[in-house]
Amino acid sequence: MLHLPDPVHPFAVHFPVVFLLCGSAGMALSLLWPHRMVLRLTAACMVLGALSAVWAQQTGLAEATAVRFVGVSVAEAVQAHKSVSDLLVVAAFISAAASIAALFARVVPGVSLMARLVGVASVVFLLWTMQASLYSGSELTHRHFFGPNAPKPLPGTEEVIRLRVE
Repeated sequence: MLHLPDPVHPFAVHFPVVFLLCGSAGMALSLLWPHRMVLRLTAACMVLGALSAVWAQQTGLAEATAVRFVGVSVAEAVQAHKSVSDLLVVAAFISAAASIAALFARVVPGVSLMARLVGVASVVFLLWTMQASLYSGSELTHRHFFGPNAPKPLPGTEEVIRLRVE
């Protein structure tokens, strides 16, 4: 029987990272070697990465809404992490669409090259959003001590607000 860790979000974020990095490498490789198998694996990795990015984002939202009260600075950091994860999901789906277009446009050389160039451009944006998401998530964990194992502030030591992720 499969037992997922609790909380799931720290576990779930690793899947899109692996799939999207492998898909990004495949997209770059496809510029040099546009073989059908490279394009298929790239498209599969990008689609799985985009879907797992949605799953990771949903687990993060579920865990953030379970938190009752946090400080203002933590709420702002959570909102920043959520905003950049929204961009990551959009970039992942754009990259997945570009990799699928490159796969199906393979038979027309000029169109195939253009689709692969657009795919590489979308991958550059994707890698930037992945880095920004990693940075904001690490800041939450290590600077704000936000997460499942974070020490709880003593009552009355910090002004608290109810966490709302928009």
